[in-house]
Amino acid sequence: MARIEGFVAMSHSPFWDTNAPVSGPGETFVRGVAEARAAVARIKPDAVVIFGPDHFRNFFYDVLPPFCIGLESVVGFGDYGTPKGELPLDRALARAIQAGVTEAGFDPAVSLKMGIDHGLSQAYAVLEPSLKTPMVPIMVNASGSPRPTMRRCHAFGKAVGDAIRAMPDNKRVLILASGGLSHWIRPVSEEDPATTAETRDYVINGRERVVEYSAARDASLQERIKQGVDGRVNAEWDRWFLDTLSSGDLSPILSLTDDVLQENAGNGSHELRAWVAAMGAWGGPVAPIAYEPVRSWVTGMGCLGGFAGDMAKGRAA
Repeated sequence: MARIEGFVAMSHSPFWDTNAPVSGPGETFVRGVAEARAAVARIKPDAVVIFGPDHFRNFFYDVLPPFCIGLESVVGFGDYGTPKGELPLDRALARAIQAGVTEAGFDPAVSLKMGIDHGLSQAYAVLEPSLKTPMVPIMVNASGSPRPTMRRCHAFGKAVGDAIRAMPDNKRVLILASGGLSHWIRPVSEEDPATTAETRDYVINGRERVVEYSAARDASLQERIKQGVDGRVNAEWDRWFLDTLSSGDLSPILSLTDDVLQENAGNGSHELRAWVAAMGAWGGPVAPIAYEPVRSWVTGMGCLGGFAGDMAKGRAA
């Protein structure tokens, strides 16, 4: 039977240049990610099942599912220096997951040519730099409401884990989650009164304008980096979240509402649904590997891990 050999959850950020050495802000986090990468290399996964968000580059309000599984092809958008073009996908594993979660009572969307942006591809590329290990991408909607509840995400993730373990072949699988931690971004959800009319039109009708939109966002990011960025981060809440996941009692997290989450950790923290879903799939103990509030990256950057027979040691700045 297939075995889930490890779990990693990590933050992503457009401001993090993963192709350059990091010194100063972000260094502690990046050092922790290197530890996670070494642990992943030791278990030599045959496939990576990755949960993460999309940032209105592949999914729009014309059709916005709570979950989507890539089944046949996965294409990196290439935003913010992340992989562009076709990436390897484990079709047999993807089909088994889709069948398993359906049997468990879930009805995710499926894609035979699934696009992913930095919300999924940055973490994958950092942990698997050769880009050779096949993935199964699972998009968890976090960008705009209606979003699946934390409890629903965890239950869905458990169904994914059960489906993986039910596979008859002797496959080693890594569960990976990408998103969060606390960060405040410009409003994009259609129901948020702070979302501008221009942005609201884009998230509904922007599918044909996405290349132009993304290029403008990339250029804006570079300008913000030049000018210097001092983003809002709630380090106290981030540490609470990491500690709660590590405690094994997820009930305080599963009961979080959108309003409470957004008030304490920002509208960008909805991405932590991916962590909760991945925790459901993993189902084992985890420990913090690194945490650092990186205001110049506009995000509380965290990394959490668990590995069969070799638990990650907690190191929090």
